[in-house]
Amino acid sequence: MMATRIGAALVLALLPQLASAGGLNRTYLVPSFRTCSGPQTCFPPVLDSTFTFESAVLKTPVSRFLRSRKTAFILELKGVRDAAGNLASGVQFTAVLATGQVTVPGIGTFPPGALPDVRMPFMVERGKAMVVYETPDVPRGTVVEGGVVTVLDPDGRRLATIGSQAAP
Repeated sequence: MMATRIGAALVLALLPQLASAGGLNRTYLVPSFRTCSGPQTCFPPVLDSTFTFESAVLKTPVSRFLRSRKTAFILELKGVRDAAGNLASGVQFTAVLATGQVTVPGIGTFPPGALPDVRMPFMVERGKAMVVYETPDVPRGTVVEGGVVTVLDPDGRRLATIGSQAAP
């Protein structure tokens, strides 16, 4: 019984929070923590990046279908700070769109990892950044599974990714 409740709570916690606002869904990215290599938990938890942020929001169209050469998402970062607590300025970060399995009608299904991730370098100025990603030309009926967005710091460490976070 307890395991079922914990499992249900984890499923709910891991679902992206989407809220329609001005024709766009909003998903709040969460801070990324270092991966724990053992079967036990790692304590204390440590952020993967030395940079921090106040908010990272992924905005996506409310449209059901992917549209060629249209905005697929807008990533907005605010309050990005370096290890000393200063607002980051003139610092290059990278947004990574990791693609899962992709099925293209008339061609077939590409397994996860068969197609390269999309990497978009961008600059943070005065602690803020906005990244706009437009889809390439895609054949009608194409299905892209996954689509996780992760933000990497200048050292290639994970700053933020899609997930859920309980209030502090």
